[in-house]
Amino acid sequence: MNNSWRRPLVSLITFAGLACAFSAVVLVMHEELIAATICILAGYLLDALDGAVARRLGATSAFGLQLDSLADVVTFGLAPSVLVYQYLRQLALSPAVTWAVCVGYVIGGAFRLARFNLLPQRKSHSDSVGLTISTSGATLALSVLSNRTCDDQLIPVHVFPLLVVVLTVLMVSRIRYPALATLFQARWLSLVGLGLAAMLAIWLSPPLLGSTLIGGYVSFGLARAAYDLVR
Repeated sequence: MNNSWRRPLVSLITFAGLACAFSAVVLVMHEELIAATICILAGYLLDALDGAVARRLGATSAFGLQLDSLADVVTFGLAPSVLVYQYLRQLALSPAVTWAVCVGYVIGGAFRLARFNLLPQRKSHSDSVGLTISTSGATLALSVLSNRTCDDQLIPVHVFPLLVVVLTVLMVSRIRYPALATLFQARWLSLVGLGLAAMLAIWLSPPLLGSTLIGGYVSFGLARAAYDLVR
């Protein structure tokens, strides 16, 4: 492939994720919340893809880093917070409380990205400082999607703001989370993980399975941080 097309190709993937974010916000405006969650999750996959493609093609750049961060603020900061605000509004939760936690989430995500951009360039598979905004956004999208598939009974309405606050705190915290790619470096671990996921899929719907897996990842960082404090 011609070198001049490598970076534009990666940027096109990033722009596709941004288009998913815009689509999610528009769908929320039309109260199509399930479709909006799917757009956010599609943006999550595209965000992982553009980084992988950039490394594979040797097309990483300072421009790409800034562009990716700007897209992440919209895709995993603004879009999920708008989704949660509309969802909780439909469930008649206090608008003031909902507004406050959602604004705090967007600010926390922007802070996390700004801090990340100022850190020394890290190895591709090293730990990240704080929960990534992409994982936080995907967690919120999956939570809404899972609740919808369970007739809004899985997560009580008054627990949702607490979930948003916890994710915000984790993003701005110094808790270290492993890069998701490192979890699949060992082939045997990948096979075991896929096998367990297949078995869980028999009993759980795909949204519930996704929520379970990503919830386990978030809990792993908390458990490891607690272990480091007490050992």
